[in-house]
Amino acid sequence: MGLAYIFLTSSWWQSAFNFLSLWLLDVPVNAYVTLFIVNGFIAPAILCWLYSFAMLLYEKIKNKILIPSIILFGAYEVLLIILLVFQPSLVGTVGENYIVSRSILTLIFTIVAILIALITGCILSYDALRSTVPEIKWKGRFLLIAFIFLTIGAILDSFSWTAIFLVIFIKIILIISVMSYYLGFFLPAKLADVLIKDIQ
Repeated sequence: MGLAYIFLTSSWWQSAFNFLSLWLLDVPVNAYVTLFIVNGFIAPAILCWLYSFAMLLYEKIKNKILIPSIILFGAYEVLLIILLVFQPSLVGTVGENYIVSRSILTLIFTIVAILIALITGCILSYDALRSTVPEIKWKGRFLLIAFIFLTIGAILDSFSWTAIFLVIFIKIILIISVMSYYLGFFLPAKLADVLIKDIQ
């Protein structure tokens, strides 16, 4: 589950890698590498997430969920690599200030991946919210917040923004999403006690 969420936020990695490359080597990250970082981990992320989702809620039919997903997302990943080698403009472009613009293909795939993460995340959250155990209910609330914020941040990030306040805003959304996701699965006992007592 952690690996899935790390991959889901991979489109934000290129900013960090580019900063480090410019700082340490005084050169930006190669455009091909940048395009792969932004787009290449989305399919593995969804596969990892669907595996976790299926194991948690639908273990008996997990193969019916996973096998078609592996075929579909595996084919996309192969296509992505081929396009990066032979026609990178069909994956995206790296413009001024190292802002990545996705192509129609990668933009549509990213939006589909976001919707899959949102829908399955909401299903998992709803399942937790139905629990009679207060701690699990709180985990469900945090997971719901995580996936809503991830969706907002990811959709905004799917488009190219140059305004610095928007870039910062998107990063803040991501931070909130990551923190909520962590609390949704690894809610510290002390924090759980405080939250439960406040409700009571």
